[in-house]
Amino acid sequence: MSLPAAVYRPRNPQLSDYYRCVEDYFETFVRVYEEYFPRQYGFWRPYVEQVIYRYLDCGDLSHGFARVKLVLDLIGDART
Repeated sequence: MSLPAAVYRPRNPQLSDYYRCVEDYFETFVRVYEEYFPRQYGFWRPYVEQVIYRYLDCGDLSHGFARVKLVLDLIGDART
């Protein structure tokens, strides 16, 4: 008995409230951080920007993607 073909369902992070909030306000947050937040939260860590921009790029196929081939050889049947 063969398994049904898997269906790729791309995620759409741009529709989430969190994504839109980060996209709309993160640059402003970075600009005002030194004025409002260092006493309570410490110095600005550039790593935060790297993580946020990687998050914003995730799920956007224009930034690249990986093709994965799955081979099931449990019963002598290979599928892609």
